[in-house]
Amino acid sequence: MSTEVRYSEYRDDPVGFVENVLGAAGKPYSKQREMLEAATASRRVSVVGANGCGKGWALARLILWWVETRAQAKVVVLSSTNRQVREVLWQELAAVCDAAGDTLSGRITKGRYTISPERFAIGFATNNPDNIHGFHSPELLLIVDEAHAVKESHFDAAVRLNPSRTLLAGNAFSTSGTFYESHHAKRHHYHHMRISAYETPNLTGEEPAAPGLINADDIADKALQWGADHPKFIAAVYAQFPDALEDSLVGRAAVEDAMHVDAPSGEGAPSAEEDAQQPVYIGVDVGRFGDNESVLCARRGQRVVALKSFGRVDLMRVAGETALMARELGAEAIFVDEGGLGGGVVDRLRELQAPVHGVQFGRKAPHPTRFANYRSEIFWELRRLLNDRLIALPDDEEMAAQLLSLRYDVSSSGQVWMESKRELRKKGLPSPDRADALALAFMTPPSLQIWTGYEPFLLHPRPRPPVGIPVVPAEAGRALARPRQPGDGEHTDDGLGSTTLPPHLGVW
Repeated sequence: MSTEVRYSEYRDDPVGFVENVLGAAGKPYSKQREMLEAATASRRVSVVGANGCGKGWALARLILWWVETRAQAKVVVLSSTNRQVREVLWQELAAVCDAAGDTLSGRITKGRYTISPERFAIGFATNNPDNIHGFHSPELLLIVDEAHAVKESHFDAAVRLNPSRTLLAGNAFSTSGTFYESHHAKRHHYHHMRISAYETPNLTGEEPAAPGLINADDIADKALQWGADHPKFIAAVYAQFPDALEDSLVGRAAVEDAMHVDAPSGEGAPSAEEDAQQPVYIGVDVGRFGDNESVLCARRGQRVVALKSFGRVDLMRVAGETALMARELGAEAIFVDEGGLGGGVVDRLRELQAPVHGVQFGRKAPHPTRFANYRSEIFWELRRLLNDRLIALPDDEEMAAQLLSLRYDVSSSGQVWMESKRELRKKGLPSPDRADALALAFMTPPSLQIWTGYEPFLLHPRPRPPVGIPVVPAEAGRALARPRQPGDGEHTDDGLGSTTLPPHLGVW
């Protein structure tokens, strides 16, 4: 097998290579040409396309162009499933090799195209990101196919290969993660392009027409199945990322609106002057392990006024920073996720006589007929505030990404169930530490009726709870801020399910 670089004159001309060397394997249409040219012009390329727009056709030819025109070329292709690699992309690669015949230098096998030990392309999917290590080369092309479905841990491992060129290709079926961000918050780092179904030859009439590409009948079938305004239709046909998928807790528009206002603007929102007179609450999420952060989020009224995060710091540092923020801002309540290591922060803040309340996300919700657990109810209220434009957030990309990654489900009995941190980790998504701190900071608006017995809004003439919900007097509220005693609690029913107020909340 020769290792001679036979086509070095095409090193910066992938379109010429495809048309002149692989000519018998077909000609690219205009969007495929743009995709090929982008791989030469830019270090990072991200392509979002409609189903059946011919991304795989172009990727197979890019693989051959790279290894055939460079002396030390390697191509690593990652995908979400082995089926996508072996039965889709490598089948296309095999068809190109068959059509090109002996004009190519390498030999194709299952999941590999080899010219020499130093010049090859390999494609795979894996459950273990450690398997991605070791493919180093001064001329390494990294291709991530079906990028919308690849785990974030695999993106992290792939970056450590230090590729000289990266190309992401996928569909618009995500609202968070590396691929999504390459077309949004981090788009300035990429040459990003979109291929709509209506830009493909079977819809435009451009030559060459291709039987395998999406056509008008395919679009009609998708409209019949989903409806033309469905997020899946928008993603599959227009190649546009929907504002939110069906199970997204909140959409991109609501989050971006909240991050680009100085004060809430929705109907019924307080004026800036009124908001400035509201008490300060702080939410604290304590990082537990790995790359998790400890996050402090403070809000005055409906506007976040401080956001602070830490990497791996000890619990005493977290408690000290929280106490300092509370003193500086005059916070009237601090809400800490006391699951895991958070209990230590709660204990220390109590020693410091801070107005702290421990929150157990996993315990029973105040309205158990509607929500599966406490975390689900707290986040559902945050969702309402965002959707109604009643909240102002800092312009923070990490917080936005975490909010957009949150998913929920509804059980057969009608309970809302938030996707857990453990389930997010299984998908390779980071822990939503900033989102959790934000939700904790906003867990006490009067509309939610989550009384701890010591909310300052109970002491002032602010909006009253609906008829039938008992208002706890200030003196009683202070008395309730102690370990539960036998006989504590009043039983009430607000029409949303039987609850016991306030000891059931677990915020002592």
